Amino acid sequence: MTLRDHESGSSRSPLHNQSTVSYQACDNDQAATQKDDEWNVQMDGKGQVDTSGDDTSQSFSWKKLIQYTGPGWLMSIAYLDPGNLESDLQSGAVAGYKLLWLLLCAHAAGLAIQILSARLGVVTGKHLAQLVRGNYSRPVGLAIWIFTQLAIIGSDIQEIIGTAIAIKILFGLPLWIGVLITATDTFLFMWLQQYGVRKIEVFFMTLIGVMVACFWVEMVLSRPSLGLILEGIIVPEIPKEATVQAVGMVGAVIMPHNMFLHSALVMTRNLGEKPSKSKIREANFYFAVESALALFTSYLINLAIVVVFAQVFYRPGQIITELPGLYDASRVLSNTLGEYARYLWAAGLLAAGQSSTMTGTLAGQYVVEGFFGAIFKKQWHRVALTRAIALVPSMMVAVLAVERFDTMGEILNVLQSHHTDP
Repeated sequence: MTLRDHESGSSRSPLHNQSTVSYQACDNDQAATQKDDEWNVQMDGKGQVDTSGDDTSQSFSWKKLIQYTGPGWLMSIAYLDPGNLESDLQSGAVAGYKLLWLLLCAHAAGLAIQILSARLGVVTGKHLAQLVRGNYSRPVGLAIWIFTQLAIIGSDIQEIIGTAIAIKILFGLPLWIGVLITATDTFLFMWLQQYGVRKIEVFFMTLIGVMVACFWVEMVLSRPSLGLILEGIIVPEIPKEATVQAVGMVGAVIMPHNMFLHSALVMTRNLGEKPSKSKIREANFYFAVESALALFTSYLINLAIVVVFAQVFYRPGQIITELPGLYDASRVLSNTLGEYARYLWAAGLLAAGQSSTMTGTLAGQYVVEGFFGAIFKKQWHRVALTRAIALVPSMMVAVLAVERFDTMGEILNVLQSHHTDP
């Protein structure tokens, strides 16, 4: 008997009982027969992707991988938010190619954590916030929620401001107006939900594709040294002057709230009311494969950014008095690679910011609902609360501390490295 069997009588997940944000595709009467043409998978009556078939053969199946593909790509967006982009460009500017090995190790550690998070949701039928609430005392649970919420707010500030910077580069709008525009992305996410989980997953995977295209084109244009790239990946070295960037890189990549998010996202796949051990093993395997592919892609994107700024900014022995930030990066690229590089950077930054703010909001909703239950009956109430929590400090930064945002971003990355264990 699995732990899921043992708890079959209890509430399984907000994605199952709609107590928190859901990917409800359509009315229950229609959902049972609905098929998603692009992915050719069957949707069940709860808006989930139906993976409850009896075929649990040991051989690898591309069809099954496609059925399970989605949660890992949404999870990987946290590895591509504006905080990561800023960490990457500053690491490249300060240390050149020398921290590429650390970036790889951080992604490998993140993959191990995300696989465990996914397994937690698959085996128990509950996500991490629900399990913390059910297994810890109220004071301990409250303390964990506070630290987790602070981490979410910190990353959300970076995401909102990063998106606002992209809007400023593209359209010349003031930062505070960009912050207000970014706040509307939650309503875009709510609108997307009516089209079902697979459409949402395709949307986010498309944004990841935009980032791959933009940042890899810039890397090719910068004409990097393949030998130095391989040396940076293979030879472990942390330059003395890059200690802060090294710690910030780990904090930017391994996000505390991502554990809560991933453990909940896997429950968009319906394994059946009482899945067998072989079905659970199958789900764990394909979720692990999907997560590995998604995080390898995110590593390639982060690597491209480090390489670009190592190539155009880093000079051995040079003392950097002021680190480049997300906005400064556009000017550096424009001066070295041409004006079009500025807009490629802004387009990639916009895709990173928009995708990460939406998944960050989703993570915040899981955390709030998991720790405190269904305190809001309507979804837009939950969305408004989680967005307001980050919007207020973001607006304060945009109006009062815009000149110091890049320093704040690096500090937030360092602080998050100390919150990776919930």
